Amino acid sequence: MRKLFSRGIAAVLAVLALTGQAQAETEESQWLDDKLSVRKEIVLKPGAGGAGLDAKTPTFPFVVRLSPQMLAFEDVKPDGSDLRVAGPDGQRVDHYVENFDAKAGLGTIWVKGVNLDPASSQTYHLYYGGDVPSTANSASIFDASEVLALDFSGSTGIKDRTRNNNNSTSVPTSAGFSGQSATFSGAEVLRIASSSSLAISGRPFTFMLWVKPASQGGGTLVQRAGAFSIALSGLTPVASVGGAKIASTTQFSADSWNHVALVGRNNGRMELYVNGKLAGSGSAPLPAQEGDILLGNGFAGQIDNVRFAAAARSPGYVKAVTQSDNGRGLVTFGAEQERSGKFELGYFVTVVKSVTIEGWIVIALCAVLLVLAIRVMIQKFGLLKKIETQNQAFDKAYGQAAELEGQAIRAEAENNASSTLSQLYQAGLAEVTHRKQNGGGQFSAAGIEALKARIDAVSSKQAYSLSDKLVILTLSIAGGPFLGLLGTVIGVMITFAAIAAQGNVNVNAIAPGVAAALLATAAGLAVAIPALFGYNLILTRIKRINAANRSFADALVARIAEQYGA
Repeated sequence: MRKLFSRGIAAVLAVLALTGQAQAETEESQWLDDKLSVRKEIVLKPGAGGAGLDAKTPTFPFVVRLSPQMLAFEDVKPDGSDLRVAGPDGQRVDHYVENFDAKAGLGTIWVKGVNLDPASSQTYHLYYGGDVPSTANSASIFDASEVLALDFSGSTGIKDRTRNNNNSTSVPTSAGFSGQSATFSGAEVLRIASSSSLAISGRPFTFMLWVKPASQGGGTLVQRAGAFSIALSGLTPVASVGGAKIASTTQFSADSWNHVALVGRNNGRMELYVNGKLAGSGSAPLPAQEGDILLGNGFAGQIDNVRFAAAARSPGYVKAVTQSDNGRGLVTFGAEQERSGKFELGYFVTVVKSVTIEGWIVIALCAVLLVLAIRVMIQKFGLLKKIETQNQAFDKAYGQAAELEGQAIRAEAENNASSTLSQLYQAGLAEVTHRKQNGGGQFSAAGIEALKARIDAVSSKQAYSLSDKLVILTLSIAGGPFLGLLGTVIGVMITFAAIAAQGNVNVNAIAPGVAAALLATAAGLAVAIPALFGYNLILTRIKRINAANRSFADALVARIAEQYGA
């Protein structure tokens, strides 16, 4: 019988273990890397209400700014090399870390957005918290049409993040739009050497950069001889393509970051965008693109995130670039999740299988106590709820009754038969009726004492009835842990006796028996804990009802004495 019982419970637990294991394995399979402990949800809103992208885009680089509110920097490697990004399909997408300062709690990473669709949002995940090698790969962030992408945060100076690795001279840097930026005082010029990748003569193009001009403005932001330029007339951007000049209808804000883009299209239309909006346009043939590119000639301020593409970006694409970091429209953060450990209910199955017959007897006794305690708690909570509800209804009617023997108050007492207050009222009313039937309508002092004694007797019976069967809860509270302790002591004794008889002393021989013995203590506590909470809750409510009974009894005796006293 004991083996059958043990095997039955073990089988149930085994099914639960397999179910939990399957669920855990499903969750594990969705985790990008089992060496990384935390992932943060990143939600992209490419279309309306977000970045404003106007067409499906296979590749779109976006920025993720990190702060202590978004990321636990203390769990990340000091250089951010353990960061990973998974795309909507759960597979890794390329990224690179532009800057990461764990002490300051600041970081910027660029992520390769894939297959962005304005009609729907996407969910990416940022993983971190593990001893893994870096997978950063800036060369794959940008699509093939992007021929130049400069940021100024690299440890080796200014770096082209595309696969072209274009070379440039250096200028001073300072904290910029994202990470570090190129800083100009009016005397510096940053020269990007001509290369085969930058030779895009007669082809559509897009040149974009972030600019923070000094208050006076002026100077040339970018210039390519014989091709195009973007300069500042005060704080107004002015583009030149061939002989055509395009003046912006929008000014920059001084000492603030502004985005400017120049787009040359196949039909000869040249468009100037400021902060994602079309600010001017003109017509000119697509220019020759052969020479060096100069940045910052005569300009005072900062320049960051320079991008040059051999493609005409759409208006929605340009706008989305200006909205492509969190807090601007495209990127929002979602929930954070820590990787849970593997499901280990199987260990509990091992414990159950090791329980001895003595342990099962104790556990069975604890189970009986628990069933009895739960039954008492359910009955008592139901009864107390009923009494409290009916007491409230009767007390309201009693307070509104003009006559003690009125028909309305009598009917209310009959309708609330479980009310302790109505029972006290009926006891007092019965004494009044009895005295009237025997010709003594008035109560003497001795009669009042007799009335009080009768009502007190009813109140005492009510208190006894309310406390009935609470002894089962006190036995469960006091006896459950001791029963469990008894089972544990016996189980440990048997375990050590078996070890002594076999002469086999090792952890594998001791651990299962001790663990199974401790199951009896757990069973005892499982009885005592709910019984303890239930007992105290019930006792508190009983005390409240008894106090209400005593108060009502005193008020009832006083009212009868006043109305029927001699």
